[in-house]
Amino acid sequence: MEYVSTSPVFLAHRDSVKTKFSKHPYRWRVRTTIGNDVWIGEKALIKAGVTIGHGAVVGMGSIVTKNVEPYAIVAGNPARVVRMRFSKEVMEGLLKLQWWNLPDDELRRLAPLFPEPELLLRQEGLL
Repeated sequence: MEYVSTSPVFLAHRDSVKTKFSKHPYRWRVRTTIGNDVWIGEKALIKAGVTIGHGAVVGMGSIVTKNVEPYAIVAGNPARVVRMRFSKEVMEGLLKLQWWNLPDDELRRLAPLFPEPELLLRQEGLL
């Protein structure tokens, strides 16, 4: 935005514009991060550079302008925390377990306990 123009015809990065009038370096370095097991509702908008933590839920049509903590449920414009999905102890246990990184045979073993997160974490010694 600090350049005279926002047109890509003045920037060095590759894009669909074939004719370039100059090749100024493109300095956009904002990174948006979406954690594992995140559910994002239909037509939600997420601002560039925001991090959405593991296991978070973003409500339909929400406008996310700030980072979302792991296992938070957010909704609205701007998105605000409605509630947390689990207790602090369960969230900490799930973050330690990182089930999304487990091999298939481990997931098959643990899957029957997914409806009962506290029991799952107790069995695994994480609660």
